[in-house]
Amino acid sequence: MPSPAVVLEVVDGPAAGKVFRFQGQKTFSIGRSDNSSLRLDDDLVISRNHLQIEIDPPRCYVRDLSSANGTFVNGERVAERLLKNGDTVSGGKTLIRVLIEEPAADPLDCLDKPDAFVSLAKTDLMELPPASIKGYMLAEQIGSGTMGVVYRAVHSKSREVVAIKLIAPAMITNEIVVKSMIREASVLRELAHKRIVRFIDTGVEASRVYLIMEYVPAIDLMCLLQTMKPDARIRVACGLMRQVLDGLSHAHDAGMIHRDLKPGNILVSQQQNGLKARLADFGLAKNFVNAGLSRFSGENEVKGTLRYMAPEQIECSRHATPISDLYSAAATLYTLISDAQMYDCSDGRVPIDVILRKGPIPIQTHMPDAPPELVQFLDRGLRHDASARFQSAVEMRKALTRLAGVDVGSVR
Repeated sequence: MPSPAVVLEVVDGPAAGKVFRFQGQKTFSIGRSDNSSLRLDDDLVISRNHLQIEIDPPRCYVRDLSSANGTFVNGERVAERLLKNGDTVSGGKTLIRVLIEEPAADPLDCLDKPDAFVSLAKTDLMELPPASIKGYMLAEQIGSGTMGVVYRAVHSKSREVVAIKLIAPAMITNEIVVKSMIREASVLRELAHKRIVRFIDTGVEASRVYLIMEYVPAIDLMCLLQTMKPDARIRVACGLMRQVLDGLSHAHDAGMIHRDLKPGNILVSQQQNGLKARLADFGLAKNFVNAGLSRFSGENEVKGTLRYMAPEQIECSRHATPISDLYSAAATLYTLISDAQMYDCSDGRVPIDVILRKGPIPIQTHMPDAPPELVQFLDRGLRHDASARFQSAVEMRKALTRLAGVDVGSVR
């Protein structure tokens, strides 16, 4: 049987007429930089690093690299999108048509496969989630992303409340990928710490791959911080980040890194003795890549959220280390205390060149009255050179403790 293939046809723009065909994993990039797969020197609307198309036939996934003028799929501006046969991708003056060639399936091929895995291929047609997973009745949707959808769920007998993430069917290609994902995700059981959202279980049920995690009744942290005066906001934000760094320290000691630390992955709950922070989705991005899901592993990959990523992680995510997580922690604190853009960008989209060449805007530009200790902390935490940053979560936490002072109240 012939192998599946992805064909990229350039139908408009300076490179019109070019055709690229792939039958294996490939990261195809477009831009004006020397390392672009399709270099477009004559298209001034294209950014130096404009977009990437991650290919693993028959899967095809486009990601905008925070370009100045945007990436569009079928005329709609997107940050990232799983592509279908016939979709068009455009950036600048260039328009590309995506053709996905899948060989006809032999109905005899599936006779020896377990039902749970055979039916995974059919779930692309399913719009509604199952009513229950492993005895948990799914309630309301509480989150979503490219990897899947998250629901609050209640166990029918014990009444335990959990969060269940259903992996998007398009992320799954075959039984090997499913088993690998489950094996990789199961490693998260080792991260038993009060500052990390607890991983409970993973598996396949009702033709869906699921992850069961601790449910955190999270508050809107940014809304809370925005009601505070600057001094109080700094103290509370620093106190919460100290808690997050406790979780990071535990994980780093266990040999795991997060790679996507940002405000959205910090869940804060209001408890009787104050605000409590937990770090969510720890290691999931890395584990899913290792499992062979849609975020392919490659030399030119960019994983995580650009505005919070360390420079070395942007250049190659394989270079991500615990110190890269600490850069993300400093970038997260920058947002928590200021609401301000950390990089100079006109429309809120962060070009890679700005991150790698210019670096962050000094916090005192946004907060002229920022305490000198805070300025020094962020200056060190956001250094381009990893060796000049904090070298451990423990060291960084100590610096935050001094910054917050003894009057950290309920977030100690």
